[in-house]
Amino acid sequence: MGLGLNQGGLGVARFLAKSGAQLLITDLKREEELAESLTKLKGFSNIQYVLGEHRAQDFSNIDMVIRNPAVPNDSEYLQIAKKHNVPVETDLSLFLKICPSQNFIAVGGTKGKSTVSNLIYHTFSRAQKNIVYAGNIGISVFGVLPKITPDTIVLLEISSWQLEGLSKIHFKPRVSVLTNILADHLDRYDSFPDYVLAKKLIFKNQSQADCLITNLDSPITKNIDDETNANVFWFSTKAEPIQGSYLKDDKLLFKYRDRLTEFCSISDIPLPGIHNVSNVLAASIVFFLYELPLHAIQKGIETFPGVPNRLEKVRFLRGITFYNDTCATTPDATIAAIQSFPKEPLIIILGGKDKNLNYDELCDALKAKKNIIKLIILHHPEYSASKLIWQQLQRLNLNKKIELCSSMSEAVKKAYEQAIPGTKIILSPAAASFGMFAHEFERGDCFRQAVQELS
Repeated sequence: MGLGLNQGGLGVARFLAKSGAQLLITDLKREEELAESLTKLKGFSNIQYVLGEHRAQDFSNIDMVIRNPAVPNDSEYLQIAKKHNVPVETDLSLFLKICPSQNFIAVGGTKGKSTVSNLIYHTFSRAQKNIVYAGNIGISVFGVLPKITPDTIVLLEISSWQLEGLSKIHFKPRVSVLTNILADHLDRYDSFPDYVLAKKLIFKNQSQADCLITNLDSPITKNIDDETNANVFWFSTKAEPIQGSYLKDDKLLFKYRDRLTEFCSISDIPLPGIHNVSNVLAASIVFFLYELPLHAIQKGIETFPGVPNRLEKVRFLRGITFYNDTCATTPDATIAAIQSFPKEPLIIILGGKDKNLNYDELCDALKAKKNIIKLIILHHPEYSASKLIWQQLQRLNLNKKIELCSSMSEAVKKAYEQAIPGTKIILSPAAASFGMFAHEFERGDCFRQAVQELS
């Protein structure tokens, strides 16, 4: 249920088809919208398709439903399956039942989880550790399954939707990382507390033998030690924790009760922004817990190239630098992006579809940042967040800095025309992409293409 375009549905479909299962794939998207995924399933005679709709009869007389995590829990079709005692799984819950290894590192949180996960994988791989990486990253867990032995470290990036799909699985990671909890997906959840509870499922089954790494600087996670049986390690850019990693005198330090280890100078971190320092601190605790040598940790951090679509440096042209931050789909993420460049002239491209989020703090931050020379807002009939941002910026008397554009190509050209040498042009939307784009990654691709077409 829900083939999608981000590999999860595709991965489990290929696995089951190769295993001899009789499959019916149903998706609300039409055939032409799913062409990329459907092409990779050609040749399987044991797959039927129902596209552009879901049918009630397809959820009753069957052995199992595997739902895409994006399918809401209150779907009427899932209720039909449950009424007929049909088990409902996700690709991840099914994978965890058959995975040969129990050595899990699970990384969750609202923002930063992709950077933390990629840095962990990059550093462990350079240190020649037996590790695989999959999950909420466009890599199916079933794609890496053949590589897993009982000794393999299994690194999983997990969204709140995926965690909810594990409610019947006793998922117990050896190490869990909860980067932060910020407002997001409030179009999916009834309230922010409901979203918080979903994020906290990552440590639900952990015991004293397991480790939870979390953020001492985040209001929601700073008191989390009262809610878990795990051994808690904190990271902070502002304080020295009882145990964990922290920033002091431009050094990244790790403290394990009375033991102190210096990791590296902050000047060696290749990623912009204090939020990325937090990401490095979180990952560094994982390195310490798995007893990686200090030189391997330092080299991993220094050589880490960053993650596509997260403040990704796309091009330097005539003194102007372009950054693709399309995964900044919340106001908090865009605030982090603009705070990463405290002095340089900035032009921000933002706007998209609202997720029932509040944009007041973002707009206040945009007004306070005197180095912002232009705000370009993507305009589309479905872009409710764009309208909210535009209205709030007008109330803050920022009319002269605002320009509306109806395409990514137009937005990039307008930004380039008004940039001066030294300017950073950043796509950091603060909202979802749907309407103008199929998903946030297509939005990032369109930005890259528009930037490369500039002469």
